[in-house]
Amino acid sequence: MFHGLLTTAKRKAPRCGPLRARALIAGSTLLAAAAAGAKPSSTWPQDYSVRRDDGSGALVLATPYYTVRHDLRQGGAICQITLTHGKATNLLMAPIETRIRDDRDAVFADVHDPAPRVTHRREGTVEIVTVEGLLADEKARPSGVRARTVFEYHWGYIKMRKELTSPDGAVRARELTPFLTRLAPNLSEYGYREGTTEEEGAPPFSFGSNRWGKLRKGVSTDRPVETPYAPRSMMFADPGVEGLEWFVGSDLSQWETQCTGRRGQGRCHLARGAEPDGMALSISPLWMADAPVTLPGRLVFDFYIGLPLLEGRALKPWLHTSFNRNRGDWVSPDQIRRWKDSGIQTVHCHNDGDYYGDGLFWRDGSYPPYPDMDRYDRVLDECRKNGIRVATYFSNKELHSSTREFQERGTDWGRNDRKGSLQHNFFKEKSEFGVQMCLRSGWLDFLKLSIDRVLDKHPLDGVYYDWNVALFCSNPRHEGKEPGAAATGHWDIEELLDLMEWTRRRVGPDGLVIVHNTTTPMFVMENFADYVVANEWGYGSWSEKAPELKDLPLEWSLIGARSRGVISYGQIGANADRHLHRLFALQALVSGVTPWPAGPETFALFAPLGQIEDIASHRFVDWRNTALRLEGDHCASAVYSRPGQCYLLVANLDPTPKQVRCAVRLDQLPHALPAPTSATLVASDLPSPTDSDTAVGSALDVRKLTGEGLAIPIPGDSTVLIRLR
Repeated sequence: MFHGLLTTAKRKAPRCGPLRARALIAGSTLLAAAAAGAKPSSTWPQDYSVRRDDGSGALVLATPYYTVRHDLRQGGAICQITLTHGKATNLLMAPIETRIRDDRDAVFADVHDPAPRVTHRREGTVEIVTVEGLLADEKARPSGVRARTVFEYHWGYIKMRKELTSPDGAVRARELTPFLTRLAPNLSEYGYREGTTEEEGAPPFSFGSNRWGKLRKGVSTDRPVETPYAPRSMMFADPGVEGLEWFVGSDLSQWETQCTGRRGQGRCHLARGAEPDGMALSISPLWMADAPVTLPGRLVFDFYIGLPLLEGRALKPWLHTSFNRNRGDWVSPDQIRRWKDSGIQTVHCHNDGDYYGDGLFWRDGSYPPYPDMDRYDRVLDECRKNGIRVATYFSNKELHSSTREFQERGTDWGRNDRKGSLQHNFFKEKSEFGVQMCLRSGWLDFLKLSIDRVLDKHPLDGVYYDWNVALFCSNPRHEGKEPGAAATGHWDIEELLDLMEWTRRRVGPDGLVIVHNTTTPMFVMENFADYVVANEWGYGSWSEKAPELKDLPLEWSLIGARSRGVISYGQIGANADRHLHRLFALQALVSGVTPWPAGPETFALFAPLGQIEDIASHRFVDWRNTALRLEGDHCASAVYSRPGQCYLLVANLDPTPKQVRCAVRLDQLPHALPAPTSATLVASDLPSPTDSDTAVGSALDVRKLTGEGLAIPIPGDSTVLIRLR
């Protein structure tokens, strides 16, 4: 039985493998690092600083990566969110408020309470702010509804529990909006996961991919979001710069049926406002313009704000590949040395299907997967000798039907549709990847156990998570109901977040966490990861031509908070010209991401970045930069900047060579460079420069480059790299 496995695991004293040892010494490592002046990366949770100033009416909680301010004179509401390495001084143009519109159209909000009771305490590593007050009108006249909001400050996110109480039957309302604000105007691109279910015609096992859109100033074709269903999550971004997200807790009934007992009685509204310019956002589980309803005496809403952790520095290109058992033909030491020589930094074992028809593959939830695990360990050891970090694949949603755990608990843990059916994922006919599970069940504990036993027994650096996404489920057991009862519907977002936090603690501050999702990125999940794999499907195929840079999906580079691999297979057509493969790598290069897995085009086109000494000491600005003005079709640029110097990467996106006129606007560089004295061509793929062409290592005319512009020859499907000092 599963419980027996857990009990045995707790009693047994496992050997201290590399990751367990790393986890045990994580605390002392951080103390030593602090003493030496080193800082942990943003993937490792750190303490908040908390400051309260009753004189100015401010409660401020901050980390090295963001600052959040509560206004103690406006209902204790969050009134400011600033990312340390972002652009906007405040991502909120209005406090986050909760409001009710009654049957007489009078509006009452928590921000109108001038003297709420605000307390703060700490539990473990979590800072907890509790605000108690009234919903009142603009003249501070009370509505009869009391609000109690608990803000739990975790690493990279804030959990908010909003409890509204009133005399039962005393309040009739047309609108109830627990979350209303106006976002900064630069957060003009968005994605949201719809709140629809099978009742509204969604496929029974819908993946729930983001619906992407833009709300740009003055662009009439950009349409507002208007839906009667509360989205499960919403993401807002200034691409390549910064962002913010909102999502509901696992109990979806709070937002769908709590107010009226029926779905579709609410409203989510996102639109670009004019005065002042910004993104007006309201999420209302109740919106009844013509038929007010009597509110229950107590209402509870759980929701979250996710804050991306921007390092404020350039990220090294991520060169990665994978391996599997391959009919017993394990990766050779020579191949691993070739990986090292080509620049491969990480690899992972990926063997979740019977690709070779020999029955030897890693069935999700099973152990051991192979009869020759000693040879698996030899591959891991050889990688470590060559400085390559190694992870192993785990699916967060799949459990193979051949396992004892599935046979005993699959019905309890499974992700159900409304009919109670399970979804089996097949690689090909009769060859199963696994059956979909829901983390809002005992599957979460067993998954942790499965991961822990592998990390404990083998010399791994960390994990690779597939299906790293929260999904809708209708299994009544996960809602505390009897089998056969009607499920309200839930998703496993809080449990997935728990898994990610547990994983980072498990592998330690220097461990390896790679997550793979497509069409459903979330800042809060990526905060705990070192690397992110994205763009596997959902965005169309590159067959004859590629999309323009401006038309790439938001998920391509998101906001640049994590090293990102964008998948080319499945996007580039099987018979596509090699130009498209090089173009894919070029567009990744000027976006600050890397093709995944790394291939010949990646190794060739990303090589010039090796000329940038200590790349992580620079700030990176992608192709949207305003520092480099280019004259020429189908070209793009990116900038790496630090005090005293910058590197200018200029790409020719055409297959034929061309001259591109480049002019640097010094005042637009991330780090000011007021009077550069030298410009050097550091790298170029020109095969045989003519007398009129500049050779690599030659000086360029710095006056022209920083003035009227300088014509630079660039090979087809290639780049040049210029250093300015």
